[in-house]
Amino acid sequence: MRKHAAFLTSLALGTAMAAGVPAFAQAAPAAAPAGPTLTPGTTVYDSEGQTIGPIASSDGATVVVTVGDKPAALPASAFMQTDKGTAITLTLAQLNAALDQQAAAADAQLTAALQPGADIKGVNGSSVVGKVKTADAQGVVVTTAQGDVRLPRKAFFVAAHGLSTSFSAEQFAAAIAEAKAPDAAATDDAATEADTTTDAAKPAN
Repeated sequence: MRKHAAFLTSLALGTAMAAGVPAFAQAAPAAAPAGPTLTPGTTVYDSEGQTIGPIASSDGATVVVTVGDKPAALPASAFMQTDKGTAITLTLAQLNAALDQQAAAADAQLTAALQPGADIKGVNGSSVVGKVKTADAQGVVVTTAQGDVRLPRKAFFVAAHGLSTSFSAEQFAAAIAEAKAPDAAATDDAATEADTTTDAAKPAN
């Protein structure tokens, strides 16, 4: 139990949130047999042998595991090899609780950052792509050089460099163009309908 508590206190929001993936800070490796398999597709178990889910990706230092429908990034040092296979030192319930707590903290941080007039930066933090106009539980209205556009709340997060989107500046511009396309199409349809109505109203020769 002391080992589990120590690991839980090491969990923290990391830069992998830029990709929409909750991340955990590096923790001191727990005492466990060496040699866990950390390749994509490997099934991961909890400390009690219950199935957590498959490994989605690994770069050697961080391992992303699919937990239900949620991706979770953990340090490679959090894994151990057991008789059943690759496992972590937490139970599935503890892992889910940590993910839920982390998501709630991230959401509260995002709510505090989504203030009118706040700069929004691209995923790498090198440029401002727009400003917050308004925000609610469903989405955010962003003021950009191309005009105002409403984007889903899940497209935003708070990083070390401040309020950001999960897009690069180029991807953000493309998302804006796509989001505004229905409005443009509706305007064209309305114009066509107006022209048709006008033609129909003209007296016949």
